[in-house]
Amino acid sequence: MGAVVLFVVAALGVSVGVTGPAYATEYPSWQDVQRAKQNQATKKAEITKLTGYLASLEQQSAAAGKLALQRGEDYNVARDALGAATAKASALTDQADSALAQAHASAARVGQLVAQMARTGNGNLSVDLFLQGSAAGDLLSQLGMMSKLSQQSASVYQQAVLDRNTAQSLADEAHVAQTARAALASSAQAALTAANSAAAAVKLKVTEQKKLSTTMYAQLASLKGQTAKEVKGYLAGVAWEKAQEAKNKPPTAPPPANPPPGPPSGSKVDRAIAYAKAQLGEPYVLGGMGPSQWDCSGLTKAAYAYAGVYIGTHSATDQYDTMRADGKLVPIGSIQAGDLLWYSSGGSTSGSKYHVTLYIGGGNMIEAPYPGEVVRIRPVRYGDLVPYAGRPTG
Repeated sequence: MGAVVLFVVAALGVSVGVTGPAYATEYPSWQDVQRAKQNQATKKAEITKLTGYLASLEQQSAAAGKLALQRGEDYNVARDALGAATAKASALTDQADSALAQAHASAARVGQLVAQMARTGNGNLSVDLFLQGSAAGDLLSQLGMMSKLSQQSASVYQQAVLDRNTAQSLADEAHVAQTARAALASSAQAALTAANSAAAAVKLKVTEQKKLSTTMYAQLASLKGQTAKEVKGYLAGVAWEKAQEAKNKPPTAPPPANPPPGPPSGSKVDRAIAYAKAQLGEPYVLGGMGPSQWDCSGLTKAAYAYAGVYIGTHSATDQYDTMRADGKLVPIGSIQAGDLLWYSSGGSTSGSKYHVTLYIGGGNMIEAPYPGEVVRIRPVRYGDLVPYAGRPTG
């Protein structure tokens, strides 16, 4: 039996933004591995080939995972905007209802005044007031020239006109807010659909990678005379070394404009990190914030909530903006355990932050990475790392 041919479906790549044509990759079979053992050169070539396949699979999954995180953060931002718009529309509607009630009360006082004027000989004008409510401003001008119209009566009419106009203005503003909210609701739903689609695609990709990787780790172990665990650990080390070679220094940026925050609160940091570590091994799920499934900003928010600290909404971008607004950003070169780390395209400090993690010291961070993976501890990655960290307890 020859090499096992496994097809990587292009449609999957398109759905998660991984470009390139459909192709078939010939992965080695166990018979290929056994034959390779008979010749040292063939054995070495087979080891190189398997190592390359594993690295490629890992890169594909990571690229798909990054896009899934970006789509998820798009949804988080849209959800926050929808929440703010809903609150605004609701408040304006309440104000408009209150203003309308006030206008009705003023109209009732006008009615009482008109009835009184009718009894005192201003009958024709009273009829005009009843029939031409929309022209009350003009009638007020006429009333102002009447000697029988008291200052108190004029103020009743003026208040009625003001209340009517206020009620109409607030009703119009509430309508605009409701229309804007409806548009944001549609945008949020579209963002959620895109996020779910990207999450499903990367989960499939990661599942495929893990299945193939398990076989190839076993094959490499057989060729090397080691256990699969030893091989996996070695390759993880190699992958990390390569990543460090590609970007082996943290990003730099000028100090934040605000005075630097104080040192972190040890007790609160310990509580937040302990909470996050208690979730190790639990799956990434878009929108997850416990009790047993998480996305990146859900994990950081819940960890600090457990420590009694508010870090922003369930959004990596909002958590960055909250730390910046509170003057709690520090240069990435000054990070301490408990700081929040963010990732954005090119490490940009503006725009969306697609990922947030919790730094736990020793060059490591804890994170809910992307669909198909679980909460885990990993060395800090410098690629796409924003040059500022957040210190919630500083």
